Amino acid sequence: MSTILTWRLAAIFAGSFVICALLVLTQRWHGRLSLDHDLAGVQKIHAKPVPRVGGLGLAFGLIIAVLAGYLTGGTTYPTTLVLLACATPVFLTGLAEDLTKTVRVRTRLLASFASAALAIWVLDIRYTDLDTVLLDSLIRHPVVSVLFTVFAVGGVTHSINIVDGLNGLAAGTVSIMLAGLATLAWMHGDMLVMKLCLWGIASMGGFLLFNYPFGRIFLGDGGAYLAGFWLAQCGVMLLERNPRMSAWALMLVWIYPVWETVFSMYRRRVRDGIATGQADLGHMHQLLYRNLRIKNRGQGKPSQEWLRHGLASATIWATVLGCQIIAVLASESTAITCLAVWTYAAGYVWVYRQLNANGENLRQVAHVANA
Repeated sequence: MSTILTWRLAAIFAGSFVICALLVLTQRWHGRLSLDHDLAGVQKIHAKPVPRVGGLGLAFGLIIAVLAGYLTGGTTYPTTLVLLACATPVFLTGLAEDLTKTVRVRTRLLASFASAALAIWVLDIRYTDLDTVLLDSLIRHPVVSVLFTVFAVGGVTHSINIVDGLNGLAAGTVSIMLAGLATLAWMHGDMLVMKLCLWGIASMGGFLLFNYPFGRIFLGDGGAYLAGFWLAQCGVMLLERNPRMSAWALMLVWIYPVWETVFSMYRRRVRDGIATGQADLGHMHQLLYRNLRIKNRGQGKPSQEWLRHGLASATIWATVLGCQIIAVLASESTAITCLAVWTYAAGYVWVYRQLNANGENLRQVAHVANA
């Protein structure tokens, strides 16, 4: 790794870290707007109000990436700037929700589609090959390609907000997936996408120091949507710039948040009979968190909640990392990566059922939340 690249990463990390530190230290001044006061919300599992504007740290880190690239004569800063500009609609919509708590899920989802469409218009990066019989002939039509890319990028963007429920879970998951994409980019000689992924990881790192495992600051919707959009765009760019890579390898990189979202939609609408956007306690990370029964050594008292957050997040990270390893090792094999995707989906459902031995409680919780 070159000295200039190392200094850029350090600057991005430091920028994110400083903003998050300032937000934590000054929360008494802005807490009326920024703190997550809704401790009684059905999906809430934290004990005290925490700033939910960590997305400002991520955004600042990426702005530092643009400035550092410009000042050092780098080649990636124009693309970084364009991606940041395209992310503006979904980031600001998410940030508005963090500050007002009044922006509907549908509005945020539409904003993610708008950012995706803007990126297609500016960068002309979209799906043209899905490595899937029948779909490949459809995706070659420009209109279908654009619509599918908007749906995919918007869906992945929104999915990160779905898994943002434990200290470090979303930021750590995105960092691991970006590391997987960076490795794939390096293997295929795509230095542009590799650096874009590294910028995202560095920005996430400054935030994670305050978020994991103690939860001093949260990503919030703004941060989750920005992280999700960055992840989604890096993935689509990598796939379309490197046609030897299988589309199923990219799906395997993303599979945890994508499948969590798909399964949650099925569970809420089909099984529980509630709106797909309705909050509940039925996500995998929530089940895992509640099933952890850790005791302090020799005391017999429940352990600190931060430890449960940390272990639950780390457990899910391990599965995400496993998916990245398979995607990297079999990036050009549609058969292996497709099999891995469906194996993960089946394994997820099996583990979910083991953790949720009493599903009736979750249905009752969901209906109470909907009432």
